[in-house]
Amino acid sequence: MLAFDSTGHGKDVIVVLLHGWPLNRSIWSLVAPRVAAAGFRVLSPDLPGFGDSPPIDFGRATVEAYAEEVANFIEPFKARQVAVAGHSFGGYVALALAEKRGDGVAGLGLIASRTAADSETGRRGRHDTIEKIRAAGTKALLPGLAEKLVGARAAVEWRPQAALMIERARPDGVMAGLAAMAARPDRTAVFNSFGGSRLVIHGTEDGLIPVSEAAPNGRGPPDVRVILNGIGHMPMWEAPDVTADAVISWANSVRR
Repeated sequence: MLAFDSTGHGKDVIVVLLHGWPLNRSIWSLVAPRVAAAGFRVLSPDLPGFGDSPPIDFGRATVEAYAEEVANFIEPFKARQVAVAGHSFGGYVALALAEKRGDGVAGLGLIASRTAADSETGRRGRHDTIEKIRAAGTKALLPGLAEKLVGARAAVEWRPQAALMIERARPDGVMAGLAAMAARPDRTAVFNSFGGSRLVIHGTEDGLIPVSEAAPNGRGPPDVRVILNGIGHMPMWEAPDVTADAVISWANSVRR
């Protein structure tokens, strides 16, 4: 069972927010209450191996396996409609969930994420990072990752929080997530053909996924597309009000 936070009491649409790598559900603490206040129930789970959720076995660490865990987590809530938005790694999981359980997902959101697979260079880099973590723990990711996660504008306030979260992350969960990301396929076609409401939020100063790699328009612009000037990879921290408003607009488009 995934550990999770539940906010709000809306019954018609449940909004599921998936955190990125190597973070946990607490990244949504500024966004979830605002979305819930707009009349939605918001579920923020810890993905397997992150936060308080038990890890997934390294040998079966695929984005599809994470998506199956999320699908099993959502099912007991018996929501009329489910809108799933993922941050970075969480976006990859959301895409896999939409592909696998498309009839059960009415909204698909990508926040500081992308639809493309890793390049060969990117895959090699992830596997190199796995070996570094295996040798030295998650401290091997510091300080560079914290600096890339949070844009310069919010550095003083949020980079220490990012560094602490990285340092406290479980090495086995972090390594499994890296393996899953390295193996994931391109899902641009999944996003472009998705029949429900689509959301894209991306910062122009994202240090991990350039804004040029944000989800393509495909069959037409997403229902809600917000490009945040001066914001890095963590819009839910760096611009929480704008991020929450975008999620609300998207969730309302699911409800209509």
